[in-house]
Formats: sequence, structure tokens, C-alpha cells
Amino acid sequence: MDNRRLFLIAALVFVAFLIYQAWMQDYGPRPAPEPTSSANATSAPVMPTALSPSNISAGASALPSPSSVASTPKGEQITVRTDVLDVVIDTAGGDIRQAELRKYPVELTTPDQPVKVLTSESAALLVVQSGLQTRSGPAAPEQQALYTASQSQYTLAPDQKGLTVTLTWMNPGGLKVEKTYTFTHGSYQVKLAYTVRNDAREAWVGSEYAQIENHYVPVSHSLFSVQRYDYQRVAIHGKDGYKQYEFSDLLQSPVTETVIAGWIAVVDHYFLTAIIPVAQGGSTAQNYYYTRSLGDSRFLVGTLSTPQTLAPGASAMFTDTLFIGPKLQTHLAHVAPGLELTVDYGKLTIIAEPIFKLLNLIHRFIGNWGWSILVLTLIFKLLFYPLNQISGRSMAKMRRVQPRLKALQERYKDDKQRLSQAMMELYKKEKINPASGCLPMLIQMPIFFALYYVLVYSVELRQSPWVGWIHDLSAPDPYYILPVVYAVVMFIQFQVSPQPTADKMQRRVMMVMPLALGVLYAVLPSGLALYYVANSVLTIAQQWHINRVIQQDNHKHVAKDG
Repeated sequence: MDNRRLFLIAALVFVAFLIYQAWMQDYGPRPAPEPTSSANATSAPVMPTALSPSNISAGASALPSPSSVASTPKGEQITVRTDVLDVVIDTAGGDIRQAELRKYPVELTTPDQPVKVLTSESAALLVVQSGLQTRSGPAAPEQQALYTASQSQYTLAPDQKGLTVTLTWMNPGGLKVEKTYTFTHGSYQVKLAYTVRNDAREAWVGSEYAQIENHYVPVSHSLFSVQRYDYQRVAIHGKDGYKQYEFSDLLQSPVTETVIAGWIAVVDHYFLTAIIPVAQGGSTAQNYYYTRSLGDSRFLVGTLSTPQTLAPGASAMFTDTLFIGPKLQTHLAHVAPGLELTVDYGKLTIIAEPIFKLLNLIHRFIGNWGWSILVLTLIFKLLFYPLNQISGRSMAKMRRVQPRLKALQERYKDDKQRLSQAMMELYKKEKINPASGCLPMLIQMPIFFALYYVLVYSVELRQSPWVGWIHDLSAPDPYYILPVVYAVVMFIQFQVSPQPTADKMQRRVMMVMPLALGVLYAVLPSGLALYYVANSVLTIAQQWHINRVIQQDNHKHVAKDG
């Protein structure tokens, strides 16, 4: 098979894939309309009453349902500032109402405007709520119960390893509850702990819940938008391993799982908010994971612990780990098993993960993602050089027998079957394998697609500069320099490659292809354009060397025939 024709097919498939992906993100299925009646908007998710390791999901009881942001009474706002997080905690419910990532600005042009992973703004609502659910005994603090705190501002000093924010609620003659958040230097993990003391005369039986309330509104972006890859989904690591769910799917099929350990999260393109329960009452304690639609595009995503029984005078603790931050692949695996899977490379994960690990290893030594991409390109070229040599030698043999092939085509131009038989006999006699020219391209195509996912979905490359005008490898080239260079280099590559035995139309298409690919890379991340520019330059150098080998082989063959 002609290598150039194969490249054309591969390029067209790649372009079609990118167009399809962009179309699905802009115009794909949206969540079905939800009922907006007041009954639906205020209904509470049904939660189990008799929770135990053996029967955690039996019974029916209501977990307090969050009311709308506009109608929720506000308590005192407690601000917490660490080296990586700015957090706002409301004493009404003790919930985290806002979390900003100090090291991740929304845009490079606005470095003082950090990304908000959590916000209480109704249009983009995403908050972390938590509380206690009483099964029997004295009342626990309700969802909007007012806690008290010793101060309203907390700042992690540079020499501090961590700080703790303690909220207190007390029912005289009943329960005393301390809700604490622990922040650690350099970490996006937040430890949430409830300490419950029963000062009543009767036993208290209850559970702890932690949940994310989210207002999901799909947003479409144009093909030229940096945010066109954005998405928002629910992820869970449960009894069947890791799964992702579209919010539209949760309308019809909500998640209800009972799992030992595990976690649940809301994830987007680069960031996530995860709730990771810490085992209560032993390593076999179970947690109930759930999602619920509250109407008006609002959802609950949370977990409910196995209930504990507190005798009068006894105390108990419920603990969760919250992760509010970027999807840094080298860190997530150490936070919770399977959390690194939230970096979604799709069906090519098995190839994309090793590529990222290699790219990350290179970056550790070089310190610049752009130069790391160039080194990765060189490594791939060296790795596949033997295959390209095989392809080149096959092309040499094919070129040598071109006159004989043309003679066969003239002789059997009216008999396609006889022509095919004659060509196969010639290939067999000359020991030519026409498919060997396809092998390098077929093997490299999955790697090219996997690298595309790595460059698009790795937060490590977000807003990472290379040199000069490239300030963000995850965004398109602002001046279209790399796409233009790529088109020129691709045109040169076609010229130095052996000419195909093709009709005029195919030759014209091949002449237009560099321009078409240049336009395509004008809207793709500049990191991807950088890779393909470097790959094409190395291909030209490699092809030049292969052409010399072909020429030498031809001279030897002519001398032998003479």
C-alpha cells in the first residue's frame, strides 16, 4: 500500500475524529428537562434508616435536603487561607461555600483571579455540605444549624505544617458536637472530622453524611475556545471499580451503592471535588453512596456512613477526607485508590498513561513542558526508526519494480483480476511485502491519538509556557506561527518522500493537505502543534537518510544487473 495514501487516510480520520469530538461537546445530547414544581424542588433524597454492615440500605428515612441558595440563611463567614487554597466556611451548617486555587488563575491575563472549584453563586453552584443524621436519641444539629467559632479568619503561616478550624454546636442536656477542618501546608486535602459527645440520659444512634450540591448547567463553547474541552461529571470508585456518570444519565438512573471504603466526586476538565470517607468502626465498615436530582438542574452527590451508637457519656468520631484541587496525576494515587483515574484519557488510557509518565519524567530533568515534548518526539522517532527502515527498504524494492508494474498495468488494463494475480506473482518473485510500508503508520497511530489526550487533558500542561510567544501549551498558538510552520514543513516532507503511483486528483489532494492540517492545528493546543512540527522535521531528516539508502540499493541493483 502506498505510504502517502495511507497518511492521507490517517490524516482524514484524525481530522474527522477531532471534528466529531468538538461537535459532540457543542451540540451533543443535553440533560432532559426536569420537573420544576415546588414538590420536586423540595423533596429530600430517600436514605436508609437501618444502616449496618449487613443491611446498610434497608428502610427509608429522609436526609435533610438543601434549600435554594437565595433562601438559605447565612451565618458568619470564616475565611481560611493556606499556601494553595482560599476557603470560605459558613457557620450555618458549617459547610464549605467557596474554595479558590491560589496557584491556578482562570486566565494568564488575570493572574489575580484564581479558579473557583467551589462557589455558592447560584448559576455555578458547587458546595460541600456535611452533617449528622439522628436515627434515635437526642437531636443532632440540623443542616442549617448555627455553629460557633473562636475566630473568623485563619491564615497558614509559612513555617506552619497545618491549621485546624473548630466549629462547635451544643444542645444542653443532649449532644455536644465539634466539627473540625484540618488544612495542611502544600496540600489540597482537607480533613473533616465530627466529634460527638452524648451528654443525654439516653443512647444516641446516628450517622454522618457528606455531600456535594451542584447546579449543573451544560455550557457549549466554540471551536476556537480554550474551554471547549470542559465537562462536568460524577465519578465514583465503588464495588465495580471506577465509573463516570453524566448528570443527564443520573436523572433516570441515580447512583445507590453500598461499599467498603471507596469515594465519590464531581470532576471537570482539570479539577475535582472528592469526598473520601475514612473507615468508621473498623476496616469492614460500609458507606452508602448516592446521587439525587433536586429539580431545577440541582443534584446531590454524597455518602452516608454506617451508624454508630453512643451510650450516655460516650463519644464517637466520624471522619472524611475532602480533596478540592487540580487533577495532578502523580498526587491523586496517594490520596485514595483509583482517584488518579479521574484524569480521563478515554479508551486509550492504557497507552496515554505511560506516555504521560515518560513525559513527566523528562520534565523532572528539563523543567519545561515544551522542551519535554520535543525530547519525547525524539525518543519516539528513535524508537520507531527500525520500523521506518523496514518501510524504506520496502519502498526501495517497490520503486525498483515500478517499470515492470506499469508494463503489467498496460498489458492487463482491461482485466483487473489478471492484473492482481500478475502483481502478486511479481511481489512474490522479488520478495516484496506491500503491507510492510503500512506497518509503521498503523503502529504509531494509537500513540498519536493517545498523545493528543495527554496534551489536552493533563492539568500539568495547563497554562505552561514554552518559549517566546507560547505562554500556554494547552491553548492554540495566539499568532498561528506553529500551524504555519507545520504546513510548510509538511509540504517539504511530501516533496522529499518518494512520489506515489497515483492519479492527478490524489496528487492535488496531497498538495492541499498541508494547508488543511495547518488550519486544523490553528485551533488545537499549541503543545500538540509543537509535537507535530518536531515530528515532521525529524521525519524529513529520516526520509532524507532513507532516500540515500534507497539510492545506494538501486545503484547496487543496476550494477548487479549490468
